[in-house]
Amino acid sequence: VMFGALASLPVVWSLADVSMGLMAIVNLVAILLLSGIVIKLAKDYNRQLGEGKVPTFDANDFPELKSQLEDGIWDNTKKD
Repeated sequence: VMFGALASLPVVWSLADVSMGLMAIVNLVAILLLSGIVIKLAKDYNRQLGEGKVPTFDANDFPELKSQLEDGIWDNTKKD
């Protein structure tokens, strides 16, 4: 905050542009890394809709994702 108050407007504006660019690059990399599993999940969701079911997530159908989930996080059983 102090730097922004003391620096000239073109410098602050350029720094903001660079910061936004870096954030965009990080987001694009994350989207690319997640795109494979997102496509699989979307296909499963659409398949369930096509079968007339209420779409639900079953971690057992996605072994590559199951290891990354906390135990019990997607259990469909109601717990008191």
